[in-house]
Amino acid sequence: MVSISNIYKNFKSVLSLLPLVIILKKMIAEEKPGAKKLYEGLLNDIESQPQLLQPINDISVLKEHTNLVETLLSTIFPPSTTANEGYYAIASPFGTETIFASPEFIKQFLQEGTTKITLPDDKTNVDIARASLSLAFNLILHQFYSHPVSLMASSIYPLLNAETGLTTYYDLKLNAQFIDVKCIDTGFSIPTSFSPQRTLDIEELQELFPLESFQFEGIMVIEINDVTHQQVVNEIKNSLLDIDVFSDVSVYDKLQLHIQSLIGLNNVKIGVTPFFKINDCYLYADIHYKNSLLFRNDQVIANKDDISDLCQEMFKHTNQPLLYQSLTESNIGKNKLLKYYFEAGARSLIICPLKRDNGTLIGVLEIMCKHADRLRYFHLTKLQSALPLFTLALEKSSESLELQIDKTIKEHFTAVQPAVEWKFTEAAFNYLQHKQHSEVVKMHAITFQDVYPLYAAIDIRSSSTERNNAIQLDVLEQLNLARSVAERAGENIQFPLLQEIIFRLDNYISSATDTLVSDDEMTIYNFLQTDLHSLFIHLKETRPELKKIIDEYMHALDPYRKIVYHHRKAYEESITHINDILDRFVDQEQVQAQQIFPHYFERYVTDGIEFNIYIGQALAPRHKFDEMYVRNLKIWQLTLLAKAARLSYSLEKKLSLPLQTTQLILAHSIPLSISFRNKERKFDVDGAYNIRYEIIKKRIDKVHTKESGERLTQPGKIAIVYSQQKELNEYLEYISFLQSENLLIGDIEHLELEELQGISGLKAVRVDVNYNDETGVSKVELSNITSNQLLRK
Repeated sequence: MVSISNIYKNFKSVLSLLPLVIILKKMIAEEKPGAKKLYEGLLNDIESQPQLLQPINDISVLKEHTNLVETLLSTIFPPSTTANEGYYAIASPFGTETIFASPEFIKQFLQEGTTKITLPDDKTNVDIARASLSLAFNLILHQFYSHPVSLMASSIYPLLNAETGLTTYYDLKLNAQFIDVKCIDTGFSIPTSFSPQRTLDIEELQELFPLESFQFEGIMVIEINDVTHQQVVNEIKNSLLDIDVFSDVSVYDKLQLHIQSLIGLNNVKIGVTPFFKINDCYLYADIHYKNSLLFRNDQVIANKDDISDLCQEMFKHTNQPLLYQSLTESNIGKNKLLKYYFEAGARSLIICPLKRDNGTLIGVLEIMCKHADRLRYFHLTKLQSALPLFTLALEKSSESLELQIDKTIKEHFTAVQPAVEWKFTEAAFNYLQHKQHSEVVKMHAITFQDVYPLYAAIDIRSSSTERNNAIQLDVLEQLNLARSVAERAGENIQFPLLQEIIFRLDNYISSATDTLVSDDEMTIYNFLQTDLHSLFIHLKETRPELKKIIDEYMHALDPYRKIVYHHRKAYEESITHINDILDRFVDQEQVQAQQIFPHYFERYVTDGIEFNIYIGQALAPRHKFDEMYVRNLKIWQLTLLAKAARLSYSLEKKLSLPLQTTQLILAHSIPLSISFRNKERKFDVDGAYNIRYEIIKKRIDKVHTKESGERLTQPGKIAIVYSQQKELNEYLEYISFLQSENLLIGDIEHLELEELQGISGLKAVRVDVNYNDETGVSKVELSNITSNQLLRK
């Protein structure tokens, strides 16, 4: 490798005005418009001084003819450049000494008191040296081979202002069109032909054309333009390509520096407050709001929805940023938001609305300074080109967040499952296709015709009663503990209020012993947590002899709820444990069931689990459907409930509070139609007759038998409700089969059910689950059940 420093060391260059003079003469000879009038007299003056047309080794030659030389050199720069006092200079070829420079160039880029160009960092110097070398080889290729190469090098360099800490970006242009090349090494032969098939790097070119064999004569034109605005906007754009820019501290810090450079102020703070709203609900993720200036105020956080609505209203009819040059206590009342920024230290403020194409506000860009009158109108103009980039970044963050939420909903809550996701994709694609041709487009309804429904429920028996019992026992325990403390305290001190407290405790114990209603529960807890608690705390602090017994009472309370929480904790732990076990069990079984035939499955977890299944050709058009798949799923469903009953039975001894489950199936043999309800984000049945099916589902969980009046659902049994004889016959076959597998046992009960509101003629069968045989249906493989065993086509 040939180092740049070594190459630069062998550079031979001579200052000469001749190449410029030759170009001006050529322009006159070619009768360029105005060339003769502008340059002929000047060239005559130059030619009258022959020493100016020779290679110049002594700079004093130029100083003797300063006015003439400067007039000649000024022809290179257009009037617009000189009028704007831009950065420009002329130097010897690839040298650092200037012979002509604009006042701004001298001020910014020349060493004080010299004509030497200086740059503040080594990297920029190295980059310019490399660009100069590349330009030198281009001159050789152009001079000796007439290759169509560029005689201009351009590159952008950042320069850090040590005083302000801001970065300014400059576009440096080296123009070599006024430079000639001569081969000065008689021992070097220039290759007669040179036609490379690829671009050569500097080291390869140095081997072909050693720079020490050439001399460069002429002048190098240097132009430097401040491109900070354009470059910073590009830097902002690159930073905002990351959808998590607002949550990445390092990226956000760079973004803040870019904005400071863009507006030319280093003592400002930058904030972005997003307003992400999905399903008419604002979403406040910490990762997106930690860089907000507005949401650093506790009062704002406590009323974030109202503040978000206030921002929406503030920019409802305008897209223009708001500028507050000076914020004071007297003027912050103009806008309800201003006091929050004022409390954060803002004395000068800009708030820029960031809006979607449809006009909705997706966020605001905030710029504040702790000094008044620092932010001005011209800062707004500098920001304009960057605002769409912030809007785009927020839109990407919002879309990413919405996708994540949608994915989570699909996985855990919603009806949009893999079995039917294709339908939603199809509808969305059609919507986008139509939108290209018309603005008035509606999303097509998601509907499936002729699907077979299956419904089942696993309910925790008497869960409401058990909950009430647990609450009652906890309340009585706390009341009795409190009475014991109050009574013992009364034995030690004379405190009449204690007697009144004991009287109230006795009344509450009496009322809670029989039946504890909701109103009494709230009254008692209010008394325990306010009046009684305050009294005990007072006595503990003022009567040291009572501290021990009061501490014992306090330790008996749940540390978070501040109440006795023994029995209710046992109840809730038992409910949660049963639901968790059954939930995982159903999910595992459902994975296998999907192998039978793709179907829609949804479950709900309350005090137990209930689930809906829909299966039919419409749900899986790429699979050949047959009714035997419905029969397979019905056997799977019945088997699942029997296994679940066994599972919950095995849990009883492990629970803090033993609880039992009941199992229920609704038989329905007629296919129906379902449609996706966007508001509810779930499927519902269509049609008046089909709605009857939904009504039955909601009312059979607590139905009683007509003859005995007992609840249809009982622990240890599976109940199947039906309305048609063919449904009964079908399930009798399934029951008989599972009895042969020792999963179900005993006689089948045939029951008539009480009439429900709007529903009559329902019947049911009920059968016992075999709790004793642990092998059960483990050997039953549903996928291998043949039509000879069960299925009638």
